[in-house]
Amino acid sequence: MNKAFLLVVMLVSVSFIGCIEDSSDSVVDETTENGGSGDETITPVGNNDTTNIAPYVDAGVWDKDNFQIYFDEIEEAAYIGVFVNWATKDFDGNIDSAGFDLDLDMTIDVPVENDFGVLLNQTGNSYNQTLMLDNDNWEYNVFNGTDGYCGFIFHYTFAFIAVDNAGASAMELVQFVMPEVLGSGDIRDVLDDEAGLFGITEDDLEALDNTGCGNSGNNSGLPIATFFVSEDSANVYHIDVIKVSRQVSLENFSFFLKDGSGSTYVGGNGFGEIAMQNQGGIEVGIDMNYNGNDSGLTSRAGNVSNDDGSMFPVHFSDNDLDGLLSSGDKFMVYGPNAGPAQDGWKLDIQYDPTGDIIGSAKLL
Repeated sequence: MNKAFLLVVMLVSVSFIGCIEDSSDSVVDETTENGGSGDETITPVGNNDTTNIAPYVDAGVWDKDNFQIYFDEIEEAAYIGVFVNWATKDFDGNIDSAGFDLDLDMTIDVPVENDFGVLLNQTGNSYNQTLMLDNDNWEYNVFNGTDGYCGFIFHYTFAFIAVDNAGASAMELVQFVMPEVLGSGDIRDVLDDEAGLFGITEDDLEALDNTGCGNSGNNSGLPIATFFVSEDSANVYHIDVIKVSRQVSLENFSFFLKDGSGSTYVGGNGFGEIAMQNQGGIEVGIDMNYNGNDSGLTSRAGNVSNDDGSMFPVHFSDNDLDGLLSSGDKFMVYGPNAGPAQDGWKLDIQYDPTGDIIGSAKLL
């Protein structure tokens, strides 16, 4: 009985071994029939792989507090220039082109000549080795401080792009933020003296006023005035009062007519009080619409109204007769036909209690 059991076990074992040998033979035959050598090879991924590695890039603004304002005399516009840094490397080839994309359309606007650098050459959109930022692409957010100070924070986002010799590209976003808040007084200065900067227009000043920041830049409640300037065929500049953030009596305001160099015109009545007043026995003012009961001031108002600009180069009309500087009022500045004013001059309005200039109108 023991011998019979041993024989059966041995027969089963021999049969199973035979199956393994047959299976091995069939695998070899299959690879041979398909033209293989019988040995399978795995191709390693490395430098010979057809997949191209995109370049590596890094860029930024390396001195955020040191920027330059450039004025283009041909375009008559001001621009901001910022110091930038950039670096790019391609590990499986070389860099074919690189530079800064100013409007984020994935096209290089300002190319660079080296893969690494911090100063731009004096070509294209560069000024004093800074990157000159286009005025059309600035954005702003409204800042409302806890101390009552508010205004615009301007910022600009651009990119550094590198393209390798196989056509692969990489991009790094860069953001420049103006280090100070611009209140309405600052924005008025830009409109008057740095045309085009940040893309600022009169609409932006009105938008700031509408946020409750009409007194931005000061805590004294200064009235801020907005003007619109036009010129007629007789060379008279019409300066319409568009908006005043806080209406105040005309007696609190003075005017200054300034030439192209910024000097006050003193060859005639180029500065003084706006409202008709009697100060120490002297009649002053340029309001043609005086409707009080002082005969001397009434006479002066008539003299201003009848003048061709040779004696009174600046006239004022309180059109709504409310005695306040308000929307709808108008200044008139007389040009070369009889008065002294020319393109490039400006009319400054001063708030006498503080001495601040609360509005300027550039004559164009």
